[in-house]
Amino acid sequence: MQGLGNSPVGRCLLGAIAVVCALLMTACSRSPSEQALRDTLDSLEIAGETRDVGDFMEFVADDFVGNSSEFDRKGLERLLRLVAMRHQSISVVRSGLEIEMHGARAVVRMRILVTGGSGGLIPDSGQLFDTESAWRFIDGEWQLGSASWKPAG
Repeated sequence: MQGLGNSPVGRCLLGAIAVVCALLMTACSRSPSEQALRDTLDSLEIAGETRDVGDFMEFVADDFVGNSSEFDRKGLERLLRLVAMRHQSISVVRSGLEIEMHGARAVVRMRILVTGGSGGLIPDSGQLFDTESAWRFIDGEWQLGSASWKPAG
């Protein structure tokens, strides 16, 4: 009995299998794509709205700097915990999203409307922010390296 690789049909089949495997490996490898960054932003929004500071901080780099060194990673975490404790419900709405890709780095600009309340239909407070953030693709994940935010005006 002949092996698969010895007949023309077998060689063709093995070649097709090799191509499929290569395509699957390429599809499974993580690259610094804009869609992956958009997915990370979606995850941050969900973590914010569910008040899950731990999930939010998973995307923040250890050397994070916020608002021109006003916040480091620990300071950002404290701020987020304070906001989560003050508001039973939080809503986040993004608009005007602009992403500049630079290989394994990216700059994201957007407006974010953040509202908070005690769980009723109408929020107790809210603020519209203009934001700019710098991202790095490290170990297959996008990480927030720096961010600045100010009230929109």
